[in-house]
Amino acid sequence: MFRSGPLSFRLLFAALLLFGGEALVWPHIGGRSLLDAVLALVGYGLLAALWLDLTIRYRVRDLFGLMAQAGFYALLAALLIHPQYSYADLPTSLMTRVMGAQALIALEMGGLLLALTGGGRTLTRVLFAGAVVVGLAWGSWLRWWPPDQGLPPVELSLLLTIGIGGLLGILALTLLNARLTQATPVDSLRLSRGELGGVVIGLLLMLGVRLLQGVVDPGALLVTALLLLLCWAILWFRGREKGATVLDRSFSDPAHRTPRLTVLVAAAILFLVISMMAFQAPRLGFGEVDQLRFIGVGFTAYGLAWLPTVSLVLGGRAFMRQVSERRL
Repeated sequence: MFRSGPLSFRLLFAALLLFGGEALVWPHIGGRSLLDAVLALVGYGLLAALWLDLTIRYRVRDLFGLMAQAGFYALLAALLIHPQYSYADLPTSLMTRVMGAQALIALEMGGLLLALTGGGRTLTRVLFAGAVVVGLAWGSWLRWWPPDQGLPPVELSLLLTIGIGGLLGILALTLLNARLTQATPVDSLRLSRGELGGVVIGLLLMLGVRLLQGVVDPGALLVTALLLLLCWAILWFRGREKGATVLDRSFSDPAHRTPRLTVLVAAAILFLVISMMAFQAPRLGFGEVDQLRFIGVGFTAYGLAWLPTVSLVLGGRAFMRQVSERRL
């Protein structure tokens, strides 16, 4: 059975992934059926539990590990939660929407989880900086995306409804988690064999539904499987039995974990204000280079660069370790 402390932490992370995947990425092209909505809710919960389990299981401890986890999550989310959006324009969309937008937003949600539960001045400064940067991007993204789908434009009232509703839910779960995880060890986030088996079976059932719906391209499925294997290999290669993880501070002294309520409210208001300002701003730029193109280029650059960068850096570290141990 899931205990209250780990469960509240998983629910908070699932809410962050849902807000990032549904609001910030904004994959709503062509509408969503009731079945798709149910699959999305279930999927975010299962993927949040799996992400946190992998963090403890492989002792993920730095940015490179988080990037591999975010990529692993993004590939599964693309396949199981919104394949219509993710595979709409292959192979371009695999790099821009999946490895780019979804992986980057997932990494940001992972960082936000640490800021909301880990406390500390550095993470608090990151929280406010993120509110400005992500607010600018989100407001512009919702105002001008998608440019060529023939869909009605998003209204400011919808942005405020999504933003206020999502932030209130995240705030409530943050405060609830702070109360329930006070005496919870971080290793409790690791799933038992039965729990892990249940998560895997749930994800496989979702995949079966998507295959029956015919919304998953066979070629995309193969490439996704290979990329998933590569991301998992990175986590496995760096795994260790004991040691610190990025989540340790989130389960340390409760007096130093969650930022004060005034700080959380101020960051949320800042995010909403910046988002509204960006939403109402006219298209700025030169020629075809404007806010939307700039954000798209950022997503594409991240999608093309993060996996080779992680692989090269970790491979270089492993090589230097071998050289040092053999005194070559």
